[in-house]
Amino acid sequence: MSNASRIIYQALPDTYTERTTREARYAAMSGHKGLVVRSMAVSGLVALTASLLLPYGTLVKAIGAAVLTPVSAFVVPYTMVSVAAERRKDEMEEVLPDALLLVSANLKSGISIEKAFLMSARDEFGPLAEEFEKTAMQIFGGVPVAQSLTQMENRVKSELFSETLKLLVDGLESGGDTAALLESSADDIRNSLELQEEINSNIRMYVIFIVMAAVVGAPLLFSISVYMSQNTANMWNNVNLQELQDSQASSKLGFSFQKPDVDTAFFETFSLMAIIAINFFAGLIISEIKNANIKQGAKYIPVLITVSVVLFILIKSAIGGLVGGFV
Repeated sequence: MSNASRIIYQALPDTYTERTTREARYAAMSGHKGLVVRSMAVSGLVALTASLLLPYGTLVKAIGAAVLTPVSAFVVPYTMVSVAAERRKDEMEEVLPDALLLVSANLKSGISIEKAFLMSARDEFGPLAEEFEKTAMQIFGGVPVAQSLTQMENRVKSELFSETLKLLVDGLESGGDTAALLESSADDIRNSLELQEEINSNIRMYVIFIVMAAVVGAPLLFSISVYMSQNTANMWNNVNLQELQDSQASSKLGFSFQKPDVDTAFFETFSLMAIIAINFFAGLIISEIKNANIKQGAKYIPVLITVSVVLFILIKSAIGGLVGGFV
């Protein structure tokens, strides 16, 4: 990391850097400071460019740039690091029961706990194997077992893992049967993960409904509305209002006609912005329902927005082609 990136990172608000550093520790990112600074620059530049390209007046562009640029610059890097930490946590929790059972089996064979952790650090356990190996090396280096386990707990963003390590530390300090404790913890974690999977299967219908409403329903309805407004505006442009006003029927009935003042370009832009906003919040809601954490919605939002915007453009073009053939 360059000195400039380090200086810029240290100049950021303390609350932001503390949270980002903690998430980077959970994600096992060593060069997160440089990554955060570069991501801030890129996301801020993209937001600024998008704000200046808005098809509105200077005041709206200035407000958009003043709001979107700092928000994007701070939110996007933190979200990237946080999502990486959540992904690492999920990978570790998935293999945690099997790893604990392996540690328990090694302890039953009569070896020490540091050797049990080291022998259980298999490649198939992924990041959990790295934590086991690091903890074993610390114990071999003379760090107390309880302290090493506490440090490993601080490096892992998982309540399941934290509770297991606390029980393990208490068991070691009280002289209990550590192997039996690990087996019991592995069974409890496996049951918890199975329950979580059952819950996910039950809420899958709600997720499908949200996706259909946001990704398909919103583009369909907005594309129909945009086509109708454009078609109506074109029909009124082809009407000769003077002849209509001078007609005998309108003169007798006292009717007066006026073209509707509809800005179809603004309505189409509003539809796109509404679709993006709907799918943005849909991604957050889906993440909250599935994971009880809106942070993981960051991996759903780009996909939902991209698919919905493409569908909006395609459906609007298809409606124009189909209906145009009958007019």
